[in-house]
Amino acid sequence: MKNNYQQILEDVLANMKSQNYEGYEKFDALNSPFLETVTFKNPWLRFIVIQLVKECPIHIRPFFGVKKMRNQKGMALFAKAYLHLYEKTGNKTYLDEGLSILQWLLDNPSPNQKNYCWGYSFLWQSIPPFCQDRNEPNIVVTSFVGEALVKAYSITKNEKYLSALESIARFITEDLKVLHENNEERAIAYILTEVDSIVLNVQSMSAGLLAKIWQINKDDRLVNIARKQLQFVVNRKEVNFAWPYAVPLNNNKPLYIDYHDNFHTGGLLDNMLDYMEASGDRSFFETYQKGLHYYKQNMFEDDGAPKWTDKQQYPYDIHCCAQGILTFKKAAKYQPELLSEAYKIADWTMNNMYRLQKRDFIYRKSRLYNWNYSLVRWCNGWMSKALSELISN
Repeated sequence: MKNNYQQILEDVLANMKSQNYEGYEKFDALNSPFLETVTFKNPWLRFIVIQLVKECPIHIRPFFGVKKMRNQKGMALFAKAYLHLYEKTGNKTYLDEGLSILQWLLDNPSPNQKNYCWGYSFLWQSIPPFCQDRNEPNIVVTSFVGEALVKAYSITKNEKYLSALESIARFITEDLKVLHENNEERAIAYILTEVDSIVLNVQSMSAGLLAKIWQINKDDRLVNIARKQLQFVVNRKEVNFAWPYAVPLNNNKPLYIDYHDNFHTGGLLDNMLDYMEASGDRSFFETYQKGLHYYKQNMFEDDGAPKWTDKQQYPYDIHCCAQGILTFKKAAKYQPELLSEAYKIADWTMNNMYRLQKRDFIYRKSRLYNWNYSLVRWCNGWMSKALSELISN
């Protein structure tokens, strides 16, 4: 029997709404007062604690008093899912809920910033020096809120959404540090604080958003910056038409990482396509197609199961499921045969990662054990976005 993806989406969203969109997150270990205290603000201790909680297949967050919270990126994902669902059904309840979530985001940006921007509701310590304090802005969360605002503007034509988008564009083009620029290329920082590398997917992500804002207000500066950012990314593709996650500052050689992960690869391709569709500039289309071929050949099993990287099968991660659905659905506009790939991944996900009784998606599966718990943004936010786009026209 074919899965009713619209019903599953509606059930997941209803479940999240019943919980006020609050829950746990992948990197939220330091939302535990106890765990934050025992790290003594040491960057490496914070990093270790976050990783141990993240990788533990047992849901230990409740035992350490990790606080449930709304996640700003998750809220943006839910908002966009509701707006897609409104377009599919015409049910104004979904429009009202999506716009209500967007209003919450507009009412709760990162504090003490001159332009609209957002961060995460947890302290996120990655490998030093990368550290994000609670609600400190970053380009990823801000871009996802921007994508939801673009969708809201396309439906309502409400000028407050355009005003917010133009403020986001200023954050991207003026507030974030420019790490590299010449006549053809531009690269910006992920965050406002110290970084030691240039993250590639944030260049393409923000380029796609800037092109969409240009499509509305025709500010040529935005599309010109977007093209330079995407050119920076394309110029750092590898011979197999895949990309490293990041490159070092002041050095064009990739960081020594000999693999490519599933969801960053798919997301980068989606953003490249977003830029081309919004701007009308198709000069990167051959690169996109070759990258898409690499993604299809290397990131999924024959039955639709998502590989973690091109070299590592496990764990099967829900974010990779969502990304595959999104990437192949978007690509099917140009290669119709890829729509069946999107549905194959969706079917595998429902059979292996969806909990019907709980109306949510589990985090991960490995060969020997499962992470049988759900995370609001990482699991349900991403799958809501994926399913909403899968069923859209």
